[in-house]
Amino acid sequence: MNQLIFPLAEAPVEISMVSVIIVQYNKVELTRQAIVSFRQFHGSEHEMILVDNGSTDPAVAELKTNFPDIQTILNENNVGFGVANNQGAKIAKGEILLFLNNDTITIAPFIPNVELQFRENPKLGILGPKLLNEDHTFQLSAGLLPTFLREIEDKILYGLIERKGGIIHRYIERKYNKKQTVGWVTGAALFIRRDLFMNVGGFDEKMFMYFEDKDLCLRAVRESMQVLYDPACSLVHLKGGSSITNPSTKKIYRLSQLFYYAKHRPIVEQLALKTYLYLTGKYPK
Repeated sequence: MNQLIFPLAEAPVEISMVSVIIVQYNKVELTRQAIVSFRQFHGSEHEMILVDNGSTDPAVAELKTNFPDIQTILNENNVGFGVANNQGAKIAKGEILLFLNNDTITIAPFIPNVELQFRENPKLGILGPKLLNEDHTFQLSAGLLPTFLREIEDKILYGLIERKGGIIHRYIERKYNKKQTVGWVTGAALFIRRDLFMNVGGFDEKMFMYFEDKDLCLRAVRESMQVLYDPACSLVHLKGGSSITNPSTKKIYRLSQLFYYAKHRPIVEQLALKTYLYLTGKYPK
């Protein structure tokens, strides 16, 4: 794997508790917006690492010029979401890692609240904030770990949530308007103790993209650590890099789904999923 690492131009005097890791594949304007909005509320004292996955956008070079204090890893090709985040984690110095999508916008300070919770609760392993759509409506970003039946329920649920203002949407929004232990939180904005992340082996690099966050949360739970969803911390998620509408991305999603089931679910559920994908013409070729 070929990569170039650009170290900090000048080492910070004091390392923050939180290291922010952002992965990008093109869409440099989104990355710039994510960095600027984060620093608007948190300043530049937090270590920030940018991993570029072989972007072809020439504006990538401008990011290094505009943000010389950000440590940058340049991959020659797209190595995947999990691999890229693992690269960032290996050079991070913070006690807590924040994996932050480049299509997020910070709208209020949340780091101090998160740091306090990790300090006060030694069993807290992973924390996920509340995510909002661009119009600040509720976006589902946490839940129970996948099973075959649960995924069918979730598919119906997601469809109903998209009907903003409906009864189901309001019910789910109220349900997730309180802090609670969950099975998973989305990798779009995920805090995790660095030692826990390293102990469980980081993101599973066999998953190019999708399901790697659920897999990570499950392994944290198996280490007797808590996965927490906290709506007191919130930010906007544009979903700019997470659409699964095109065929190639759908294939990546299905391959990760099948891998997750092979790794964590009983054989009967693996067969049920494969049968469903075959019958519906969704099995990845």
